[in-house]
Amino acid sequence: MVFSFVLRIKVEKYPVFVLCGLLPWSFSSTGLSYSSTAISEHANLIKKIYFPREIIPLGVILARLVNFLISLGLLFIFMLAFRVKFTPYLIFLPLIIALELLLIIGLSLFFTSLNTFYHDVGFILEFILFGWFYITPVFYPVSMVPERFLKFYMLNPMAVIVHSYRRVLLYGQPPEAWHLFLAFLEVLAALLIGWAVFRRLEYRFAEVL
Repeated sequence: MVFSFVLRIKVEKYPVFVLCGLLPWSFSSTGLSYSSTAISEHANLIKKIYFPREIIPLGVILARLVNFLISLGLLFIFMLAFRVKFTPYLIFLPLIIALELLLIIGLSLFFTSLNTFYHDVGFILEFILFGWFYITPVFYPVSMVPERFLKFYMLNPMAVIVHSYRRVLLYGQPPEAWHLFLAFLEVLAALLIGWAVFRRLEYRFAEVL
């Protein structure tokens, strides 16, 4: 692939390697982008009837999850074509998916709440996603990160999530427990903060829309 040639990345089965990173990243980025505007896009519905407002962004995320799971199914077929061996460590796959899903939910609740009041938040989110993409190992392996920066680099929960997908799907290895635990703490914090912000602001959604 062009990217591997330009960066001189030597990774075996590089197309599978890229998809193991690109599919999870697409799930997160599109889930965040679409759900961040979900409340404001359903203004008429929110003004007319009362229902749990979180249903709207969660419904958007659920739709992206279905697409992601279908993509994973296609990835398995692609892996067979490249003769990637399936190992018992695939049992960790639901755990990694759940971790990523909770991260998306937490961040989505936060950003969709703010975007309802400040519509420029959507543009800020796109800028954040642009930068986040480059510090997440989508097209390059974690091994390319200099050792002195690796501790800080792996504080990025998406870096841990993408790396974990690759270990389970491509390398036939379990996720790294310590990194996964730190990512879980970050995801839990994002979920609690997102939920708290959403709960605090949701009663005013109908007023400002």
